[in-house]
Amino acid sequence: MSKTILLADDSTTIQKVVSIIFADLDYRVISFGNGVDALEAAMAEKPDIILADASMPGINGYELCDAVKKDPDLKGVPVVLLAGTFEPFDEQRASDVGSDAGKGGGRSLGGYLLR
Repeated sequence: MSKTILLADDSTTIQKVVSIIFADLDYRVISFGNGVDALEAAMAEKPDIILADASMPGINGYELCDAVKKDPDLKGVPVVLLAGTFEPFDEQRASDVGSDAGKGGGRSLGGYLLR
């Protein structure tokens, strides 16, 4: 049975790249361009992992992570925050909201996907 990756990123390019990376593997990628839709889908789908853009407009990745970790049904879902090379990333804030991995800290993405 394939695992589900929920991707929340406002960049359609990132959405396509992530889908291509996992296309031949046993993962189903569901993508959303904003945090509101991603959170609603997470509640309905209960994905195996969430990848979230830290700096999306509206509900950003930090806020999405915080909501996931506070939800009793989702709190065990790993959340990895993503940031581009030139985008700001607040490691303290990521830690405060319970991010499992992100730029420069936490467990590697591969470690979660191989479980």
